[in-house]
Amino acid sequence: MAEVKVKVASGAKEAAARPRARQVKAASKDADLVREKRGQLVAAAVRVFKEKGFHDTSVRDIGREAGMTQGTIYNYVGSKDDILYLVCDQIVSEYQEETRKALDNSADPRTRVRSAVRAICEVMVKHQDEVLLTYQDSHLLDARSRRVIFARVEEFVGMFETILTEAARELGRPLPDPHFAANAITFFPTMLVLRRWSLKARHRQSELIEWLVEFLVRGLGFE
Repeated sequence: MAEVKVKVASGAKEAAARPRARQVKAASKDADLVREKRGQLVAAAVRVFKEKGFHDTSVRDIGREAGMTQGTIYNYVGSKDDILYLVCDQIVSEYQEETRKALDNSADPRTRVRSAVRAICEVMVKHQDEVLLTYQDSHLLDARSRRVIFARVEEFVGMFETILTEAARELGRPLPDPHFAANAITFFPTMLVLRRWSLKARHRQSELIEWLVEFLVRGLGFE
């Protein structure tokens, strides 16, 4: 298991070719305070963006929702675009973190795959509004921010490619195209958000998660 964790933590291939991380500048030098306030701003922005849309939302609107003055906000971010970037970045970070946690308690390759898929589904359900916002508005990010977010998503896909490849090797099973399989297994759970208008009226979220986990795990031959 230790070998798998080391490889997964390294992310996708060709790390040197990735765009450099985008730094959101802050006037405050207190890292803990910046982290706390940015969390408040992200949560507030998601609520306001959902109600008014990105274009019709002002920094003042976000500040009002977060309980901050406009001047205070600029201690932690430089613009509304920074806040949108932080929303997108937070979701990708949580995907990665929850997947790693799932692997920590999963020595068996079948259980490892199942636990990792369930982790993605649970993040989707927990952060439905943020995920929906990311899919709706990430195209509004500046070109550099988009490249960074896409690179982080590709890193996450690479993490799953490693999980699936290692599990298939341990089980002695063929996995013809690990990259395609990793893309499929990380994208399919978005239906819990993007099709929630159709699903939530007929099914409980816990049922949807279990069904989707079974569908993906069995489809890839890891049942």
